[in-house]
Amino acid sequence: MSYVTKDGECIQWDENDPASLESWFGNYGHAEHFRKVVLASCREAERAKAVAAEAKVTEARLDDLARTSDAYVEYLITTLRGRALRERNVLASAGY
Repeated sequence: MSYVTKDGECIQWDENDPASLESWFGNYGHAEHFRKVVLASCREAERAKAVAAEAKVTEARLDDLARTSDAYVEYLITTLRGRALRERNVLASAGY
């Protein structure tokens, strides 16, 4: 999974590079920060849908819709795979 910034920079992790996986999924990794960005983006997309439909939606409902949106769920599934790869690297480096 990758993300493209507004400046066109592609940000992603390399599944074949332990350092890349560690920087994303290790202690103080970037995956949690990007999760919040993805969630906020999904929330704004849901807000835009509600405005376009002239529907009244509470903030709590927007949060629920964002957390069940396809984009957010895809992010969670993809990062789960990345976390598993990182964990395998950690175990392999420890000799397990």
